[in-house]
Amino acid sequence: MDFKSIISQNRAKTNAVLITYILIFILIGLLVDVIRINAFSLSAGIRELITFQVFPTVTVCMLLVALAIIYISIQNFTGIMLNGSEYKHIDPAKVLSKTERYIYEILQELIKESQTPFTPKLYVLEAPYMNAFASGWDEKNSLIALTTAIIKNLQRDELKAVMAHELSHIRHGDIRLTMCVGILSNIMLLVANSAVWIFMGNNHERGANTAKTILLALQFILPIFTLFLQMYLSRSREYMADSGAAYIMEDSRPMIRALQKISGDYATNDYSEIDTNPTRKAAYIFDTTEVFSTHPSIQNRIKSLLGR
Repeated sequence: MDFKSIISQNRAKTNAVLITYILIFILIGLLVDVIRINAFSLSAGIRELITFQVFPTVTVCMLLVALAIIYISIQNFTGIMLNGSEYKHIDPAKVLSKTERYIYEILQELIKESQTPFTPKLYVLEAPYMNAFASGWDEKNSLIALTTAIIKNLQRDELKAVMAHELSHIRHGDIRLTMCVGILSNIMLLVANSAVWIFMGNNHERGANTAKTILLALQFILPIFTLFLQMYLSRSREYMADSGAAYIMEDSRPMIRALQKISGDYATNDYSEIDTNPTRKAAYIFDTTEVFSTHPSIQNRIKSLLGR
């Protein structure tokens, strides 16, 4: 596998995602500023703001908010991704239970077999559903998280395949991309919705009213944009991580069986009210939604693993 090419592509995608979100924050700020100054026309108002004939107060604030969110996300991604569940860091320097030693030994096997020069942190989430994810800004602060249900219900080689899948995400350099999409998407939608209701005063000029209309439209457009962005980014990386797991283990069958068991678990149980952290959705090995899923279907993933 050409890891250098994959990593380079994912790095470029990450930068594109970050720039896109910053530009959306700036757009929201400009629209609110147009309303604030009660501009006669939208184009004239934006021209006055970007040329600093009128200081774009809200736009500058929105830019600072976007940069602050990115910085906070990078510094606190572990807490953000694990929030909403009881979790434990599997620290080999401490006394481990039998189960904890079991999964840590599997991780060490994968590190050795894949000749990976780093070891991601390992976390266990107390959860009744079978799932796993990897996250982090780079290899140095990466993590792999497994739910207690997936540890309990998968055979050793199946669990190893799942961990190999998550390790592949880290090796491919797409954990940064997933983290950015998962965290920034939800915050961006919150900011856009708040902007609509906080700054919708009684303005009468045509430009201000046009800006209001666009802000209202963004309430419907941005969720769709975010969904399709997640679909575009997540589907291709899942195929690559599945292939990466098969490559590390030199066998695609454990990954296939694991996917079948995980999807079967979700097919017979409703976990929609249990997992309350939306930032993890794009990072999970399995996405529960059938329509507009951020992940390819299990059937297609299995066909890909079988080389069909």
